[in-house]
Amino acid sequence: MAGAEAVVCDHCAALGTVIEEIEEAPKPSQVKRIEKQKKEIVVKTEEVLEDIGSIVKGKREELGWTQEDLGKKISEQDSMIKRIEHGYIPDLHIAKKLEHALHAKLTELVTQSEQEYVQNRGGGALTLGDVMTVKKKT
Repeated sequence: MAGAEAVVCDHCAALGTVIEEIEEAPKPSQVKRIEKQKKEIVVKTEEVLEDIGSIVKGKREELGWTQEDLGKKISEQDSMIKRIEHGYIPDLHIAKKLEHALHAKLTELVTQSEQEYVQNRGGGALTLGDVMTVKKKT
């Protein structure tokens, strides 16, 4: 390696140009070890807002729609709309359909450390499925 400086043994020193001789090589106990710091894993998940029911009801009434009207617009039963408005938290797919139809923010991006995420989901190590994003073919 051109231009590199290194501490080497006598045999290897003969292969290059000696810049400076040192009395004794440092002992392993004197060498500071730089430990590679573990990168903190941050898990970002999209979650449905807890107050989705009141938001959906308010936006639906603001638009003058019945529960049946909204259900038809998102291809869901009106009973699902009724359940949501009464406190049921739907899955992310339904929440996204409601967001689109009502033009309202019904989900949020939650950021957690790896430790918090594992604790919140009931323990166990973080898996590949927890951190990867699947891209759907279009």
